[in-house]
Amino acid sequence: MKTNRFLLVAIFGFALAFSSASAQGLYFDIGFGIGPGTTKLSNNDVVKEIKSYGKVDSELSIEDGFKLGFGPIRGKPIYIVGVLGGIRHTIEDDYLDYMQFNSYLLGPGIIIYPMNFMQFGVSIGISWVANQTNLEMEMYDSDGGFAWDISAALDIGGKKNACLIGIRYFGTSNTLKESKAKQESSMISVFIRYAFRNKNDGYENNRYQNNKYRNKSKKNKNKNYEYEEYEDDEYENTDYDE
Repeated sequence: MKTNRFLLVAIFGFALAFSSASAQGLYFDIGFGIGPGTTKLSNNDVVKEIKSYGKVDSELSIEDGFKLGFGPIRGKPIYIVGVLGGIRHTIEDDYLDYMQFNSYLLGPGIIIYPMNFMQFGVSIGISWVANQTNLEMEMYDSDGGFAWDISAALDIGGKKNACLIGIRYFGTSNTLKESKAKQESSMISVFIRYAFRNKNDGYENNRYQNNKYRNKSKKNKNKNYEYEEYEDDEYENTDYDE
């Protein structure tokens, strides 16, 4: 149920972003990543526990989600965003029995461009889980928790549309219902995302201010030069009259 809700919100956000694509200051990105993931229940690694009783045939971790916000802020390459994302850690054995640990993040974030082609982001917020399995066992939801992610990416594109390729660290901590066990999930992923943003506004504003200052200085310099010429002419005319 919560997974379906996540997908509906993601689709709504995606449609909202593209319907507002002409809006000034809109930031939006969406995509996914893959990489090694870890899930712990009460500080015990789930994969290691399963391997002690049998064989793990395959293991896969995927992270996905989107960010929606605005920027640059006051001409600086800084963006304020809302984040909805999650990680899915799936463990499967030879008999196609599986356990999937799904953890989600909803909260605010900030994105900074220290260089025109380099993006750094950090987010923190509330978290919940929606675990799944085809085994005859109950997978508990959570009473709540918190999550965070940190990312660094190359921004490849023009002023508005771009492709982000980077690395993300994603972590969550939740307390499960009934059992009150702590579920901790983490993942380091290599991701790819589509991004829509007004990236160059901050740099262009800075260039505009610098050019404005240089033009003003040049104008003042020309005025001083004309004033000096005027004084010289006045002095020469005075000598002539005498």
